[in-house]
Amino acid sequence: MKKIFLHIVLVFISFAGYCQTVSIPDPAFLNFLKDKFPLTINGSDKLIVSEAALVTSNISCSDLGIKNLEGIQYFIQTKRIIASNNEIVSIPSLLPITTLQTLHIFNNKLTSMPDFTGLVNLKTVLLYENQLTQMPKFGNNPIMEEIIISKNKLTKLQDLSVVPSLLKLDVGQNQLTQLPDLSSNTNLEELICWNNQLTDLPSFKKLTKLTRLNASENKLTKSPDLSANRQMSILALNNNFLTEGPDLSEMNGLTDVKLYNNYLSFQDLLPYTTILGFSLNFDVTPMKIFKMDSIGAYLGETVYASTGLDHSLSNVSYKFLENGSSLDTVENDSLELSQPSGTIRYIYAEIKHSSIPGLTLETDSIVIHFYACPLSSAVTYEATKAPCNQSGEVKIAVKGYLPSTTTYQLKSVSLGSIETYSSNYITGLMDSAYALQINFSPGCILDYSNTIKMPAMDCKEIFMTPNNDGDADTYLITGTGSGVIYDKNGKELKRVSLPYEWNGYASNGLVPPGYYIVVINGGKDRLYISVLY
Repeated sequence: MKKIFLHIVLVFISFAGYCQTVSIPDPAFLNFLKDKFPLTINGSDKLIVSEAALVTSNISCSDLGIKNLEGIQYFIQTKRIIASNNEIVSIPSLLPITTLQTLHIFNNKLTSMPDFTGLVNLKTVLLYENQLTQMPKFGNNPIMEEIIISKNKLTKLQDLSVVPSLLKLDVGQNQLTQLPDLSSNTNLEELICWNNQLTDLPSFKKLTKLTRLNASENKLTKSPDLSANRQMSILALNNNFLTEGPDLSEMNGLTDVKLYNNYLSFQDLLPYTTILGFSLNFDVTPMKIFKMDSIGAYLGETVYASTGLDHSLSNVSYKFLENGSSLDTVENDSLELSQPSGTIRYIYAEIKHSSIPGLTLETDSIVIHFYACPLSSAVTYEATKAPCNQSGEVKIAVKGYLPSTTTYQLKSVSLGSIETYSSNYITGLMDSAYALQINFSPGCILDYSNTIKMPAMDCKEIFMTPNNDGDADTYLITGTGSGVIYDKNGKELKRVSLPYEWNGYASNGLVPPGYYIVVINGGKDRLYISVLY
């Protein structure tokens, strides 16, 4: 009895599946099915699932205004679906169609991400010119050969190691900032990723079959390593920000190379001139306008304008211009400007090399500012003093233009000694006041009108009373090395070796009452002693 019941259930299920129908929500798609596959649509305009399952021919429904492909999944034996140039916004799961080999749904309005996982016979997917923000899911597609998803809104690609058989990948005209690791896609022959936001490219070391690479119109600053891609024939790296070109010395089959609109100079390009067919196959014109640094100088100074490009090459000519008029053409990338015509000048250059006559490198303006020599009012300083017997420091600031070669000269008011410094931050200062001279350039030297005053020291003053009364008659100067005793006017009184016990005597006898300075080891330390009677 149980066997009979089971048999009845199976027959019922089979009959139910045979009679199952589903609605086709899109009228344009319904009309297409009624016209091309009339046996699949019943009198109620519903799809007969069992009839759809028998269809083995290709389904091509382009240019029909279709918005919804719901129902396509029941055509489980079709190998090719072409539904381009419609208004499709989503795709149902296609997993039942395991025979599907080709899917063309380009130039639609797809926003949702179709899932192609498990479509074991799928070879070609064309989804370009849609509105996808995520890449479709792939996996268990063992014979996948071509994926074209250009002109969408992709910001990230999935791991493509799940489709190792891939021959062509086109993700151009999206919003990608990086590409995934492609080292598992060793069969890849074409990679097109132009017009994205890429700043770097993955390694191509294992892509030895790569013959075409288009990474133009990105934000690349570094050329990819193409040393393993010797079969390359078409290469496009134009419209990036490259400052060095790729090494192409091992490639013999190049037929189309685009490197223009980068920052490549003749030094980068000359190695390519030895490649057979360079003049016909390489497009290197124009290059971006090279950015130049500005120059600061003082009025009356001689200035040398330079581009900094191709110094190591011979046969390079540099034509310097101002306001469209030629100033001079030289071969050493140096233009002397000894008679400034104003406070600001804008000089630019055109650079040529005889080996690539069709290319002229251009620079933007070398802006030369001519400044008046600073006055004392432009100078400020901050001085600090450490506790007693320790050094102080001063930081000098000058408002306006300041050459990197500026030096600062300090003259000790007490001792008269002079020291010159290359930094505006000066340490190890022992005196209480200094005169300042700033050397900006040979023709611009400023004697600061004020005196740099170091803050008063917070310390206990030393007293001596050398009157032989047994109280503070001497003072022991401790330490090792040497010491020099000066009076308050900076006059040297006595040189001694440390340690030394001073009894108030100098070379001319007992010193008079007053204020005395002991400079220890050339200024590394100081003592301040008041002699009283």
